[in-house]
Amino acid sequence: MSNNDSPDSSVSDFGTPFQTLIDHCQANELSFAIFREEKRIRLNICRKHALYTCHLRVSNDDEIFQIHLNYPVLAKDEKMHASVMEFITRANYGLILGGFEADLRDGEVRYHISHLITDECLKDEVIHRIIGSALSTADRYFPAYMRVLFGGETPEDAVFLAELDLNTQDVDSESSSAENPASPPPKASKRKPRKKRSKRDDSSSAES
Repeated sequence: MSNNDSPDSSVSDFGTPFQTLIDHCQANELSFAIFREEKRIRLNICRKHALYTCHLRVSNDDEIFQIHLNYPVLAKDEKMHASVMEFITRANYGLILGGFEADLRDGEVRYHISHLITDECLKDEVIHRIIGSALSTADRYFPAYMRVLFGGETPEDAVFLAELDLNTQDVDSESSSAENPASPPPKASKRKPRKKRSKRDDSSSAES
């Protein structure tokens, strides 16, 4: 494990949310870099589809815990910016936690999620759950992002395929309810209703 501290590394973070972030990374034997002045940790996480650069940060006077998860491929070609923005808009529609964003100056695309820290306490299980949710969402849409950039696929089709398993689950639930009206109705989706397809929160099955 390699921790690269900034010049003010002598400052103690004991008992702070930022120290909780450091402890979490150490407990999970992650290799990471510390930027104490920014209260930020940078690490790389390899998942099924890509190697993501992850930034964990405590901001707003220790009131907000943020994660920025960067896609490893930049959308530098200006001709693709319109398609990328449409992809992001379609992927973001109905998301409960966080959302995708793009920096059109250099083509960076990332997933951002934040959590309000209550009582100046950031719990380890909260860090684990939110990192897992961010990784799960990033993994779901990364292949779609690549198909838009290099596969000539429309953002609408790419996002639809990324959510196809969720759409199938919704259709199965509706069919089961119709065949057995006496049974309890399925739990209502936490996302906004959407024609032909809907989304759900991936955080329940995610792992950091």
